[in-house]
Amino acid sequence: MTHHHDIGAGSGSRAGPARDAARVLETLRHDAVTALGGVLSGFWSAIEEQVRLAALARHDYMVAQEERMAVLELNQRALELATRFRKAIETEFDQWLADRPAPPVADGLSLMSEGELEVHLAAQQIVELMDHQFLHPLAALGDRLDALAARLGIEGVHANPLRPEVPVIAFMRLFKADELPAGLRTMVFNQFDKRLPGILAEVYARANASLDAAGIGPGAVSQQAQTQPRPVVHAAAPARSTRHDAAGESWVPDGGVVAHAEPESHVTTGGTDAPAYGPLSAGLMDVLAAHGHAPAGTAAPRGYRDLVREQLHQWRERRAHDMTPDAGADGAGGPVLGMSQLLSVARMLQGDDPAPFARALVGDDRRRLGDVIRDELLRGLRELGVDTEQTPLRREDEDAIDLVGILFQALFDANDLLQQARDIYGRLVMPYLKVALTDDSMFNQRAHPARRLLDAVTEACDGNVGDTPQDRDLLDQAGRVVDRVVDEYESDQAVFELAAGELRERLDQQRRRADVAERRAAEAIHGRERLQQARRSVDDMVASRLSERRLTAAVAFFLDRHWRHHLTQTWLRDGPDSARHLAAIGIGDAMAQVDFDAAHALGTAVADELLALQVPLAECYSSCGLDANAARDAVARIIAALALPDTPRSVHSPQSPEVEDEGPDPALRLAGGHDALAFDPTIAVRMRQLRVGQWLRLVDDNGRESAARVAWISPLTQRLLIVNRRGIRRMVVSPEELAALVGAGRAVVRAVDAPFDEAMKQLWQQLNAANDPAGDAATA
Repeated sequence: MTHHHDIGAGSGSRAGPARDAARVLETLRHDAVTALGGVLSGFWSAIEEQVRLAALARHDYMVAQEERMAVLELNQRALELATRFRKAIETEFDQWLADRPAPPVADGLSLMSEGELEVHLAAQQIVELMDHQFLHPLAALGDRLDALAARLGIEGVHANPLRPEVPVIAFMRLFKADELPAGLRTMVFNQFDKRLPGILAEVYARANASLDAAGIGPGAVSQQAQTQPRPVVHAAAPARSTRHDAAGESWVPDGGVVAHAEPESHVTTGGTDAPAYGPLSAGLMDVLAAHGHAPAGTAAPRGYRDLVREQLHQWRERRAHDMTPDAGADGAGGPVLGMSQLLSVARMLQGDDPAPFARALVGDDRRRLGDVIRDELLRGLRELGVDTEQTPLRREDEDAIDLVGILFQALFDANDLLQQARDIYGRLVMPYLKVALTDDSMFNQRAHPARRLLDAVTEACDGNVGDTPQDRDLLDQAGRVVDRVVDEYESDQAVFELAAGELRERLDQQRRRADVAERRAAEAIHGRERLQQARRSVDDMVASRLSERRLTAAVAFFLDRHWRHHLTQTWLRDGPDSARHLAAIGIGDAMAQVDFDAAHALGTAVADELLALQVPLAECYSSCGLDANAARDAVARIIAALALPDTPRSVHSPQSPEVEDEGPDPALRLAGGHDALAFDPTIAVRMRQLRVGQWLRLVDDNGRESAARVAWISPLTQRLLIVNRRGIRRMVVSPEELAALVGAGRAVVRAVDAPFDEAMKQLWQQLNAANDPAGDAATA
């Protein structure tokens, strides 16, 4: 192994920089290994608690006991697992230093067990999501690590030792094949997926900051390093593209759009400094990149707030020109309103009736919400004696008003928010305006407490009609925390933090209940599908025995009623290939043979066959709910019919099959109804590749979008149970029906960000579309 202390030792002129670079690398390595090792801190205790809670809701004792024993063993091995995890990350740094590629991960799925395959797929999904989420920080870190390699004298292409694949693969390799029971495996990877992003964000921020502070970056590399060709695409996210190209027809919807979206080219070349989009969501970064605002080449990176403000100014100038052509710039050539005066009015309006804002949100007021906010502020200023004609608002304050107005309108339009949510949102307008006036980092810092509260409020209200005690309680809780913010917020944003934490705790409680509800709904749907499948199988079997065969009425009645019911019961309880079900099939065949023998006056054979059928017939009648007396009467009728060879016989038609009509899902009316379903077969194939947990956006008749998620996929029919953010059922659709919804523009399969992030994407797209000259020319 090549040690970093030996690199570049042959050049005295570079010994000093190499030693400095080696110290930076050692610090970077130590910090990264320590931080990533924290992923497993308290990990198994949390899993043990999840297993305990799951056991309370589970009816299968053996499965619950198996999971408990497995997690206890893992908890005892916690130190060993943590050591192996850290060692794998250190090994990645050693390979980076030695300029040696990591050993390839076997990709032959044909030799994997089902458990191994699930583990690999779970790891692959986490890697893809992390690569997408941290695309820009990874690009910046890749540039800086290239510069660090140049300082150390290492040549060649190096895989980033801190790419998300490293901790994910290290975690996956902690477990042997099929070591984790299926239920525990899901809990373990979900917990890992929940913990890893926050730690990776911290690692990337600290690594970029440390390298930048040491003067190591694309702008600080030596002239020799600058003349060397550098690959355009870093090793930060190779997994997705490599697998996609290899598979050819594979399709992964996470983070992408399935239908009717034009291909978007993402600029991935690094700038001269760290990209300015790190705190933003992956979806919003994609939107910015699609409109040509991603950092590229040597141009200086531009902050998101600067881009939005520029678009806002253009949009406001166009509106002002359309309405009042002689309007000038805000506050040009004269005094402008002070911040303290505007905050005083906002504070006064904070406790007033929010009805004007609520009416604008739902469209009862035709004005934009930003215009309503502005009018209310100006009215309040005039009441305080301010001449608003002579002292207009500052441009920064105009920006804040318009941003809050568009943001709230986008949030309201992009979610299924009803009457009580309208009132809650109306009360929040003024507190959020005060935040925007004093701290515009709310618009580009995802961890901002005001953002977290608005996310929690939206999740609590999305699609919540309050038709259950739990839903009403959640709405009431959202109303209470909003009232607290309205009453208490002056300038301390801790009010938002406390309110968000309190509501998030209640949401987590309901999410646990929703998980149970989802599981029960899935079990109910699965039970109905199994019943329908059993009935179809039994219908075919009964029809084949009755068709083209002349039988007495008593035997035909037995086959069509009692035998049919018994076959259905054994199919459901024991399975179609079970010995009991096969024995039940033999009862019907034996009865048909008895009838045939009786018709040919084979009395001895008939008597022997009926004696042999006594016990099976008793079991058959018992499964149909007949008591002993009723069963004896039924057997007596069959014996009486078979006693005489000339008993009338005829071909009987089976009874009409039982159809359990669930009724068409209301959402399918959007696709033209199931009978005349029109869909693209290619999209239908893609819908069959969806996985549980995939997010969608559903669009109603009025064009309002709402978030939805695939909660369960039927192993029998591939139908998908789709629920909203809170786990409430939205629809149950087949892949073909979902493809029809996608084709009709009523569903889009893509990753769904937090509500605030989704609203910021909508905000940017609205401004960009409003300022697009091509759009104006098209509508002219």
